[in-house]
Parts: sequence; structure tokens; C-alpha cells
Amino acid sequence: MLRSLVGSEMCIRDRYGVTTSDMLHSLLTLVFAVAVAADVPTTEISPGVHMPMVNFGICNHTLWLQSGGRGLDTALVYGDAAQAEVGSAISASGLPRSSVFVTTKIPCCPSLQWEAYNNNSNATCATVPSNSSADIAHDLRTLGLEYVDLMLMHWPCDRFEDTLATYQVMEGMVAAGQARAIGVSNFNAPLIDRLVRHARVKPAVNQCGLSVADHTMTPEWGRDDATVEMCKRHNVTFQAYSPLGGWALGGTGHVLNDPSVKTIAAAHNKSSAQVALKWLVQQGIVVVTSSNKLANDVSDQQLWDFTLTEDEMMRLAAVK
Repeated sequence: MLRSLVGSEMCIRDRYGVTTSDMLHSLLTLVFAVAVAADVPTTEISPGVHMPMVNFGICNHTLWLQSGGRGLDTALVYGDAAQAEVGSAISASGLPRSSVFVTTKIPCCPSLQWEAYNNNSNATCATVPSNSSADIAHDLRTLGLEYVDLMLMHWPCDRFEDTLATYQVMEGMVAAGQARAIGVSNFNAPLIDRLVRHARVKPAVNQCGLSVADHTMTPEWGRDDATVEMCKRHNVTFQAYSPLGGWALGGTGHVLNDPSVKTIAAAHNKSSAQVALKWLVQQGIVVVTSSNKLANDVSDQQLWDFTLTEDEMMRLAAVK
């Protein structure tokens, strides 16, 4: 199941680089959480729909909202408990629903190629067609929400005809007020290009894995620079899951402990994670990260008081 939990770091980065000083700093930052939240940078993904540049996947959504974060990411395949936890976190926060940006996802089945890639973690999707309307209703019911801000197709079906049929059901969500925007996940450059040409409602977002050291390795699932460029061509916002490397690189330590990343971080008095995230957001790429530690939640949002030089951006792009 774990490899199918795309959209987060799955909390695996928590064992790296958190000190007592970090925790004290983050606790002080919590005092100013309301002010921080008011200044959360966003990008317009669809007319009038503004998405936070930094979003949060699996782990403690309550802690993320307390730290000032406002973008939450979940999915049907993460399980009912995970989606219900998102709804509970919003309810317990006391925040207006309109101030929290919620993304969820539905599968596209049959997709033998996706299940093979994920070691058959959900083998029924390899052969059984989706009931997209039922999946959408299930997501909303489990979240306890009347609408989501963004509904994504979690992966494409094997046949484009089935992919388009699922997307057309999602298009109906916008008309029905069940989603403010819709998009896709794990679509490569040729597939996003083809979908845009057939869609009535242009996908607002394409969420794929991308990070320092992982932007060339898996082009079939959109984890590459060519997909980023195709999204720019069609004005589709690219969002990166596993922005610190995550399971694709055997853990976040590959990125966080890289000598180039650490050297650039020291030059800016920032953490390795902040530099790796900055490399993405400075390109206009939205990120979805995750952690169970307050210090990480706070620092992941402190990306706006420094700028990487052109040389530093190139050095980070060259990390393998």
C-alpha cells in the first residue's frame, strides 16, 4: 500500500535534522500562526481559485493548521480514516471552511500499468472499472464536506477513453458546486497534452512526484522536467509530491544530506529541507509535503525571505 500513497513524504523525513532549538523556535512561531496564515503565498490555479504554494499530505493535519498551514491533501486510496481525519482537523480548528484549501483524489480504473508500478497494492484496480460518481460521493461523505477545493484523478486508466470518461464525471463536479477546480495526478507530458485538447474544463493542476535529484528518472508518471514544461505550455499548475525525495529515492535523507544541498542551505542560514522546497517554489511549482513534527511544519512554510541564485538553482538541478 505504501507506494500508492503518493502526495506526501509519509512522515519519513521526521527522523532528520530536528533539534531542541528548532522546536523552541517553532513553538514561538505558533503564537503568530494567525498572522502567518494570513500571509500564506498562493497561486491562482483557476479563475478565482487560489491554492497555497505549500500544502500538507499524510500525517497530522491538525498540527499543520495550528502552525499556520492552510492547504490539506488526501485521497480515497489513503483510506477512510485518513480522509475523516482531514475533515475532523478542519472542524476542530474553528477556521472558516473558506480559509482551508482541501485537495482529494479518486482513482481511474482499470489501470494495470499503475498497479504494476505500485506492486499491485490495490489489485482490483487492474481489472475492475471505477465508479467515479460513487467515489466522489464517498470522498465528500468521508471528509464531511459539501465541496472540495480541488479534485484530482489520482492516476490515468490504461485506455485514454476510460481516462477521459472519468475526467468527464469530474467536470460535472464543477457545475454541481462539489469542486471549485479539478485536475489530475501522475500524468506525463504527452498525456496531459492530450487531455487538455479533449477536456471541456481544463485541468487546473497536475500533481506528480518531483524533487531535487528526482526530476528525470520516471517520465512515464510525469516525474520529469518535460512534464513541468508541458504544464507551463498549457497553463496547468504543476504540483510536486515527495518534494524532498520521499520513497522514490529510498527516503528523504538522499536529498537532505546531499553535500550541495547542505552547502547552499548553510549559505542562506536555512535547513536542507527549506532549500529543497525553495528550489521547487522558485520555479512556480506548488508542493505538498508532510511531517509529524511541529518544527518541520513551521520551517516548511518559511520559504519567502530568501532567494536562490541562478547558480544555486543550477547546482541543485544537477544533484543526482
